[in-house]
Amino acid sequence: MKRERKWITTVELVIVLLATVAVFVWGKRATMTERGYAACGGEYSLLLLPVLYYIWKQVLIDWITELRYLWRDKKV
Repeated sequence: MKRERKWITTVELVIVLLATVAVFVWGKRATMTERGYAACGGEYSLLLLPVLYYIWKQVLIDWITELRYLWRDKKV
């Protein structure tokens, strides 16, 4: 069970990192096309996507856990 969970976590990390790279490359090309020259702009904030993903994932898990707890105790 633990080994399977580790594998799923690894696949999730790879998917998040590949998506981040793809979005960053797209953003870099789009800004180059729009500006017409290379510069450091907001597209570099796209590199924070993995951090934001894992923060919001944990927030969502905590929120769902809390709602289940409240629902089970009929406090909602």
